[in-house]
Amino acid sequence: MICMKTLCARVRSTTRALTQKSSQTPTAAFCVIGDEILSGTTQDTNTRTLASQCFSLGINLQKIEIVPDSRASIGASLVQLSHAHTVVFTSGGIGPTHDDITYDAVARAFGDKLAYHSETLQRMRRIMGDTVRARPDPNGTSAERACARMALLPQSARVAFVDDKLWVPVVQVQNVHVLPGIPRLFARMTHAYLPELAAELGARAFVRAEVETRVSESVLAPVLERVQSEYASRGVKLGSYPQWPSPHTLVSVVGQSPKDVHECRDKLALLLSDLS
Repeated sequence: MICMKTLCARVRSTTRALTQKSSQTPTAAFCVIGDEILSGTTQDTNTRTLASQCFSLGINLQKIEIVPDSRASIGASLVQLSHAHTVVFTSGGIGPTHDDITYDAVARAFGDKLAYHSETLQRMRRIMGDTVRARPDPNGTSAERACARMALLPQSARVAFVDDKLWVPVVQVQNVHVLPGIPRLFARMTHAYLPELAAELGARAFVRAEVETRVSESVLAPVLERVQSEYASRGVKLGSYPQWPSPHTLVSVVGQSPKDVHECRDKLALLLSDLS
């Protein structure tokens, strides 16, 4: 088992160049994998989970892609996202069935091969106990071999077990971090995994302030443009969100400096009060 501290130190070393090239704020992309998402059969909730966690921890989630259960599609997406972002997260496709191909796709994309991970197999057997009909055995029955597929990981992967009660690991290949698609499991593991990863990447939490107004967006637009121009150099971003069918518009102010965010919010509130 690789401890979180060791794992994150290695993550930092592999992503330092990307961080320096892009900005001081670590960037992230999310690759959501599954035909069931694209067909509308299953509603993706992992995106919101990851986005809210990244925001609160100071990781700038910049791109989200949804790809089918296709090795070529997964691989192409991950290679492109990996080169463009500090870290990449995936969800889905790590189960025991024929369409669970994420580990294989990741291995192929980065020139690696699959091998059974002994500690994952051991944890599966211990935690599953006798509660399942098919326990993992690479040389067992067809059902047992299918179960063991979930421990067939890229050989170069760094494996982190983030919860003592779970056998499912976070699997890292280069700067790609592979996670399960089951929403409760995804949330539980990211809550355990992301905080220390963010700390090791030097992330600073984002701050959000809001101003609510009844001023229409058309009247609001010139004010927002002027204030955005004034605060852009300080890393502050403004967003305008109509609360339809309510007549109100919510203006968000986001940045990493509480002082700058609150100063900008106060200025906006004053300017908008003059328009009311």
